[in-house]
Amino acid sequence: MTAPLLSATAIWRIAGQLRRVLQPVEYGPAILAFTVLRRLEQARSPARGDLAAIACAADPLRVLAGQLARLPAAMRDIMAQLEVERLARKLAAVDMLGPLAAHFAALDLSPALYGSEAMARLFEVLVSHFTTTQGTGTHYTPPEVTDLMVDLVCAADRPGPPLALYDPAAGTGALLGRAADRLHARGVMADLYGQELNRQSCALARADLLLRGFRPRQVVQGDTLLADGHARQRFGRMLANPPFGLDWRGIRASIQAEHALGARGRFGPGLPRVSDGSMLFMLHLLAKMRAPRHGGSRIGVVTHGAALNGGGVESGESAIRRYLVEHDLIDTVIALPQDMFINTGIGTYVWVLDNSKPAGRRGLVSLINAVPLWRRCSRSHGEKRREMTQAQVAAVVQAALDGAVLDLEVRDGPDGAPASWRLTPPEADVPQGRRAGFSRQLPAREFLYRSLSVTCADHAGAPTRTAFTTSMETDPQDWFDRLIAPHDPTARLDATRAAIGCAISFARYFDTSVPCRALPEIEADLRAAMARLAALMP
Repeated sequence: MTAPLLSATAIWRIAGQLRRVLQPVEYGPAILAFTVLRRLEQARSPARGDLAAIACAADPLRVLAGQLARLPAAMRDIMAQLEVERLARKLAAVDMLGPLAAHFAALDLSPALYGSEAMARLFEVLVSHFTTTQGTGTHYTPPEVTDLMVDLVCAADRPGPPLALYDPAAGTGALLGRAADRLHARGVMADLYGQELNRQSCALARADLLLRGFRPRQVVQGDTLLADGHARQRFGRMLANPPFGLDWRGIRASIQAEHALGARGRFGPGLPRVSDGSMLFMLHLLAKMRAPRHGGSRIGVVTHGAALNGGGVESGESAIRRYLVEHDLIDTVIALPQDMFINTGIGTYVWVLDNSKPAGRRGLVSLINAVPLWRRCSRSHGEKRREMTQAQVAAVVQAALDGAVLDLEVRDGPDGAPASWRLTPPEADVPQGRRAGFSRQLPAREFLYRSLSVTCADHAGAPTRTAFTTSMETDPQDWFDRLIAPHDPTARLDATRAAIGCAISFARYFDTSVPCRALPEIEADLRAAMARLAALMP
């Protein structure tokens, strides 16, 4: 009879015994490090009993130090990044190192019971425990969001040579690991690369790669924005969930110096505000693209709403979006349901970028409104209260790949989540539930606009300046002559301040506002209310 697989929750219960010794943020490194050590000793041939030796030793700290010194260099690096020896000293000081080693020595994590895929999944759940315990979840991408990005970015990939997959903000490696599992289910092998700033998160990502049979040093430790750890490589497939609200004023001088290089640097198209550098990661990904003649690249990246329409016409955000549109790099933008991420409840979006779009999609962008597609989580994790089902993910992927124009017919359940839903053409009737716009395919140039500046005199005769927004098809002088000049003879069109901006507005294409009620209906309600009030008066 096959022994049942351990749950990550069962392994994590040892944290209850660590509370009087370690800080909550230290549980993860200790538990994950000993999980890796137990897996490694059982994976060796013949299997070793290193943890059991620590548990029985009179001086467990000395025995552990000797075992760490004999590990391969890649493993020693991981243990050093997790600060295992520092944590072990704290545990040994209160006689907890031996019991912790004994706890893990009793676990069966052998390859016979846990294949590489099962072990990777166990490790992924342990890492999610770690990020939740930290109270951040900064580096953790929901599994269904990873699935969505993989299915879109790697839709055309078939079994063959390993596919190089890159994440410049790898965190604990959960996104790369889940992506590898998703591709493996289709028979597609992936070779994983990444970079991560935080030392402990990088160590966990490397440990995950090691358990999957990859070279752990393919995840580089360091600041991606300051120094590209894979500077000589270009990738055909890239995924990223960079941190939101990243303040980059501490590295402003280096970023601005690279921006000044123009096309020879990564940040030539523009610089976002210093309080939010998430779009710098998008520019970094663009610089890592392979040339179309070498097969091109597809990118999946998660952003918040400010990346779509934040900043004015002269802002760095607008300049970056304009660069994407003018170089026809945007394939699809997807609005995700709210409350999908552990660390934020704000609206989030998935961008799919492609520098080798097929002829039928050139100059076009698909917008997918997946906001109505969700179900409530069985258990909340931080801000995450909603999730997408695999059927909902598949519907989004299919609509994006087809470039379809569709609406949703949604019937809301008692908890606000859709009790049922189906896709329908925009012209079809919706006999039950409510209609919501779902997918639209639009010319990319629709996102560009003109900003026109008009000066005129106020009542006191002082000059004032007003900015107006028009479409790109509008002739500025004709617009001014028709709409402004007839009403204000003092007005002047300032051609020197004219500019072109770029913004992507989902509300413009998926307006769900309720139509205004008819005036007679409102009057009837008012008269009825007045009659009820009059009846209450003595």
